[in-house]
Amino acid sequence: MNFKVIFLATAAMMSLSLTSLAQLKNANGNALVTKVQDANKSVSSIQCPFVRTTKVAALKDAATSNGTFYFQSPTNLCMKYADGELFVVTEDNVSMSVGGKARTLRSSNRHVEGLSSTLISCIRGQVSAIEGNLKSAKGSGQNIVFKIETDMKVGRNSITSIELTYAKKDCTLNTLKLIEADGSYTLYDLKEKTLNSSIDAKVFEHAVIKKRR
Repeated sequence: MNFKVIFLATAAMMSLSLTSLAQLKNANGNALVTKVQDANKSVSSIQCPFVRTTKVAALKDAATSNGTFYFQSPTNLCMKYADGELFVVTEDNVSMSVGGKARTLRSSNRHVEGLSSTLISCIRGQVSAIEGNLKSAKGSGQNIVFKIETDMKVGRNSITSIELTYAKKDCTLNTLKLIEADGSYTLYDLKEKTLNSSIDAKVFEHAVIKKRR
C-alpha cells in the first residue's frame, strides 16, 4: 500500500474533533464515563505490549502487527512495531515511519487536526471528549465497555462507530476499535500494562526523515 495513503488513513481514523459532555447526556452511562475519567487522572504513564488488528471487509483474513506501546502524560504517545513501523504523537507533531519511509506533520496540519488530542483522550479515559452519540456504557466481565456512534469520513468510507474497553480494576484503556460503514475495522489491544513508570524521553523522538540524494 502507498506510504502516503497509510499515513493519511491512520491520521483520518484518529482525527475526531472534541466535544462536550452534553453530547453524552442522553445515554445511561454518565456514572461510568465519570468513573473512568476520574480514575485516569492518577495515570502518568503506560507502557505495554500491544497488538493492532486490521480487518478489511472484502478480505477473508485479518492482518495483525505487534509492538510496544508507550504513553507519557499529558501528550506523548509512541507505538513501536516489531517490524520497524513507528507512530509517534507529541504536542506539536505527528510522525509515522513505514517501510523505511518517514513523514512528520505539524499537529495543526489539516490531515492530523485533532489527531493527538483525540487519541490522548481515549488513552486517558476522556470518553466525553469523543464526538458522537454514546449508544451504550456498561460493565462486561472484567471490562467497562463504551460504544459510540459517529460519522467520520475516511476517504470514501466512514467510521460509523467506536468501541472502547477499559479495565474495571484500574479503568485504563484495554482496547480501541474503529469500525467502518462496510464492517472493516482497526483494533488496538493493549496488554500487561505497566503504569506510572519512568519512560526515556528518547522513545518519543520523531522518525528521522532521510534526505533524498
